[in-house]
Amino acid sequence: MIRFSNIASTYNEYLDTLYSYALHLGFDEQTAMDAIHDVFYKLCIHHSSLNEINNLKSYLFRSLRNRLIDMKRISREDSAPFIAQDETEESLPFQLRVTVEDELIMKEDAEEIRRKVENILDRLTDRQREIVYLRYIREQSYEEIAEIMQISVAACRNLISKSITKLKDSFLPITLLLMMIK
Repeated sequence: MIRFSNIASTYNEYLDTLYSYALHLGFDEQTAMDAIHDVFYKLCIHHSSLNEINNLKSYLFRSLRNRLIDMKRISREDSAPFIAQDETEESLPFQLRVTVEDELIMKEDAEEIRRKVENILDRLTDRQREIVYLRYIREQSYEEIAEIMQISVAACRNLISKSITKLKDSFLPITLLLMMIK
């Protein structure tokens, strides 16, 4: 059971992780921070009813994702009022950025390798990139990912399997690919 006696320390502990996740979902810095603040505002307002939460990290990721979807839906409704709910949820453009350590690879090779890795990551769907990020970068369990993405655990395992299969078809070893993304 999680106690919310100090929301400020919870905020400080998870801010960077949540912010990074929001940016990977394709939102700008201001929208990311607004959504994070909305999530923590909700925690402050409803703290007495949140004692049933078993996994705070998963709850925060799911809450942030849902808030960002709501914000995207609201902004789209303002410009195009007839977009379906499923279309908004499926169109979160999850992005993974590539980093290369200069000490390990010469500068002229780094750009070529970065382009190749980006091309490999571009073969994945947005949801596949998101699930790879959650599983291998943020080290979430299948159950946590299923809760965050609001899919079944079986669907989560299947999506991860398909994503890894696509990545394995590339010329680079999967561990190198995962080391190069952030």
